[in-house]
Amino acid sequence: THVDGSPWFSIQEVLERLKQNGHEVVVVAPEVSVHIKPSKNFVMKIYSVPYTKEEIEKNMMEYFGVVFEEGSFFERFFKLYESTKKLTNSGVSECDQVLKNKDLIRYLEESKF
Repeated sequence: THVDGSPWFSIQEVLERLKQNGHEVVVVAPEVSVHIKPSKNFVMKIYSVPYTKEEIEKNMMEYFGVVFEEGSFFERFFKLYESTKKLTNSGVSECDQVLKNKDLIRYLEESKF
């Protein structure tokens, strides 16, 4: 699984329970992650991304900052649109990097992920 942010906090308990029940849990995560850290509860497979942790944190702060910004509806709408587009582009870039990572894809195929 790859989910960064608040959904990641929710899923950690599920991963721990799966591990306790004897399942092998594999987490596929970007090398730059705000919340996902290695754990004894799962095997972590890392893939590279074309941005830094600082860039992704800045984009997230911009996104949440726009929500509380003053201004007209249209000004906030277009700022939120641009901020959402940046975060979405990061997500698309991550998917592209996973698909280009031949070793990771081979591992996932061989393990019937």
